[in-house]
Amino acid sequence: MVALKGKAILAALGKRDPSYSAYLVYGPDQGLVRERTSKLSQMVIDDPHDPFSFMELSDTDLKAEPGRLSDEITALSFIGGERVIRVRMNSEAQASAVTNFITALDNDHLKPNGIVLVEGGDLGPRSTLRKAFEKAKRAASLPCYEDAPAAVRSLAAEMARDHGLSIEPDAMTFLTSTLGEDRGITRSEIEKLLFFKSAGTNNQNTGDKSGSVISLADARLCLVDAASDTLNDVASHCQDGRTGPLADALHRSATAGTSSIALLRALQRAFGRLMEAQAHIAKGANANDAMKKLRPPVFFAEQDAFRTRLNQWSLPRLTLARRWLIEAELEAKTTGNPQRELVERVALRLARIPKPRR
Repeated sequence: MVALKGKAILAALGKRDPSYSAYLVYGPDQGLVRERTSKLSQMVIDDPHDPFSFMELSDTDLKAEPGRLSDEITALSFIGGERVIRVRMNSEAQASAVTNFITALDNDHLKPNGIVLVEGGDLGPRSTLRKAFEKAKRAASLPCYEDAPAAVRSLAAEMARDHGLSIEPDAMTFLTSTLGEDRGITRSEIEKLLFFKSAGTNNQNTGDKSGSVISLADARLCLVDAASDTLNDVASHCQDGRTGPLADALHRSATAGTSSIALLRALQRAFGRLMEAQAHIAKGANANDAMKKLRPPVFFAEQDAFRTRLNQWSLPRLTLARRWLIEAELEAKTTGNPQRELVERVALRLARIPKPRR
């Protein structure tokens, strides 16, 4: 069974393993899927835009010609060298074309001239594609989940060093709490911040080294955009029980194109932080100490509002909220019902939970 995890994924992306001729790169973080597919491709060919060395297929192509994948990966390049065949799977309806290729590969019924990279979505454990790659001898799967804070921290620090910059601790804490849902967006937002800071540093000409340090103010100025503000508004209005403003924020979120799952994740994080703080209070901490223990800690400007929510949301209420959010996510991912309506319904339902009067 070849399902790469942790350091094995980093090793696979750092140096080509000749044991594998095909990879399934999948997961909810499509930015990370694209980034890892690109890295695997660069190990084989120099130019991904070269039509003789690189070809992209879709599941529609495989539906029309199920055997085309095997034909393309065994074909010789007109200019010599290996080839990369990337397959974008929007569903598993044509999974048999890929699984048949994997079977032929494992049984030595074909000799690939390069590698096959299959991009999938958020595939569950029962996925036909996942099972085929995880059981294969000459193929492997690379899951791509949302970046943990440590991964965001490492990426941001590395990118800043490349620009001759550093990031102060408060700014780094802000980055790790704001980014991470999608590697492509994370990288793009950090690049925007670095460009902003580099431009400002180049214009200073003062010799002041503080200009090469990214501050919390810099990060907030560049990264708190309309989409993030909307997610924060949805979470805060939901917790405060303001159904009118919540409905407006949900409408703005839909208009901005914010995904339903991102909306659900924002609610889960917001209620999760309240639950974590209440757990610290249950162990004897006061509200101020509980807020400081959170990672990242509650920002000073937000502490009063957070303290008020702690008074309104007891652990039993938070436990109920967590259960409703988990049920909403399960229903959104398994029933085929409209995701946005499901998420908006649970948000409004949470906002109507009676709060104790103080």
